[in-house]
Amino acid sequence: MKVEYRVRPVTRYFVTRWYDSGNTAGTECKGEFDNWQNAYAVAYALCKDEHERLGYPIGDLRIKYPELPEASESLKQEDPQLYKQY
Repeated sequence: MKVEYRVRPVTRYFVTRWYDSGNTAGTECKGEFDNWQNAYAVAYALCKDEHERLGYPIGDLRIKYPELPEASESLKQEDPQLYKQY
C-alpha cells in the first residue's frame, strides 16, 4: 500500500464591509467566493445598493467601491475575456 499526503494551496476571496459611524467602527464579512470575479461582482452590487440607500452623491468620499485585483498573469489566463470586462 502506498500513502501520500500533500499540502495544496487554496485561494479564496472574502467580501468585507468596513464602517465607521463616528461612534463605532467595525468590519463585517459578507461572503466567501471561489473566484475574484464573483467576489468583485457581489462587493460592487452591495456597495452600489448601500450608496443609493444612503443617498450620497457620485464621487462622495464617504463610500468606497471595491478595487479590482491587480492583473496578474494567472488572473488573465483564468478567463481573459471576463477580465477585460472589468
